[in-house]
Amino acid sequence: MRVAVYIRVSTQEQAQEGYSIKAQRKKLEAYALSQEWEIVQFYVDEGLSAKDMNRPELQRLLNNMEEGAFDCVLVYRLDRLTRSVLDLYEMIKKFEKHDIKFKSATEVYDTTTATGRLFVTIIASLAQWERENLGERVRFGLEQKAKEGKWALSTPPYGYDIENGYLKINDGEANTVKYIFDQYLKGRGMNQIVTDLNDNGTKTKSNSNWHQGSIRYILTNPAYIGTMRYNFRTNKENYFEVEDAIPPIIDKDLYETVQEIRNTRAQLHPRAANSDYVFSGIAKCKRCGAPLFGKTSKKVKGDKTYLSKSYKCSNVRRGMCDQPTITDSFLEEQFHKILSIWDFSKNIKKIQGTDLNTELDEQKLIRRQLSDVNKRRSKWQYAWVNNMISDEDLSKRLQEETQKEEELNQKLELIQGMNNNSKGPSKQFINDMVYTWNKLTAKDKKKLLHLTVKEFKVDKISKKRLPTSVEVSDIIFN
Repeated sequence: MRVAVYIRVSTQEQAQEGYSIKAQRKKLEAYALSQEWEIVQFYVDEGLSAKDMNRPELQRLLNNMEEGAFDCVLVYRLDRLTRSVLDLYEMIKKFEKHDIKFKSATEVYDTTTATGRLFVTIIASLAQWERENLGERVRFGLEQKAKEGKWALSTPPYGYDIENGYLKINDGEANTVKYIFDQYLKGRGMNQIVTDLNDNGTKTKSNSNWHQGSIRYILTNPAYIGTMRYNFRTNKENYFEVEDAIPPIIDKDLYETVQEIRNTRAQLHPRAANSDYVFSGIAKCKRCGAPLFGKTSKKVKGDKTYLSKSYKCSNVRRGMCDQPTITDSFLEEQFHKILSIWDFSKNIKKIQGTDLNTELDEQKLIRRQLSDVNKRRSKWQYAWVNNMISDEDLSKRLQEETQKEEELNQKLELIQGMNNNSKGPSKQFINDMVYTWNKLTAKDKKKLLHLTVKEFKVDKISKKRLPTSVEVSDIIFN
């Protein structure tokens, strides 16, 4: 009988007695000699698992089988060939189709009978159960490792390295992470940040060029504020997070602000979200309700070129609206003016179906942060009492906590204006907006508007070239 010998070793098994390539070959040659069989070919897969059939030498064996190169496949043990019941059935069907026998040197099989095929199936089932059971134990161990704050994956996130099972900050990469957050906060889009990084020769963790997906992953990854997440991409039903498990690179307030900006931009066309037109995405036509889009016109007078910005109703070019062009500076002046004379009693509608005593999510977050400040104060004082830190260290730490507390309280007072009996910010909040408006850049104005205003209506009520020719009405706050 012409025999094809198949040998497989996985990396973990190569050092074990009886599983090495040399040991298997020696025993299989002795077995073939005892049966007076002729070995016509050896097929050896080294360092590969038997969880599937995606093995080069196994595929070569199956191809040669179809060419009639041998009469029998000989293995040391069944699990050398496969650990999958489905793969075993598939191979046995192919063996039968080409009249190929299957033998194990250490186990008694006869695939030509129903009883023999049943026995093979039972053994293969046990092999698969063993593999799946091992996989479950490995997954459980990795999850427990993650819950203890250790990094359970092979590659750390950008900005970190692995040391003794824990993540530590990679200073060079951390500076890039801070740059990404800072640029996005300043109004730059992900594609612009990608271009900057690639032009500067900055590479990703895998030494590749940046792309929009890698920037998005960094901007949305809570690892940079110290929160480890596990089962984020796979096995999502067992997803969990471990707070304060990683040294943070980004401040939590900055991270939350970036998420708010991302959510706002997600509701807009990317061009509108990143343009210099302050009111794009918010201003709507009073006559037809369609959005207004920004437009820049260029005029040349002598040696000088003049640029002017304006807004047009998107339905005008479709012939569905007669709204004239709105001058940008006129619209901005009228919007600024209406905020300064806002009459809450007439213009702000009551919130319906909402518990007015329920705190906003932002307030809850700030109150939690204020609570953290008090806890840290107690820890510093405890450390000082037990001579763990010096008087100077205590003074420095308490000053830092006091400064942080003042910043949080100021932010809380500003946001509390949102939690009154009306939809929209408080009079003080609008006064602050009015006061700082002229000190902001166009992109900062746009950022502020999208965080506070959902939409408003605009109409051209006069042909005069004056700000009063533009009417702003129906402001709806977020």
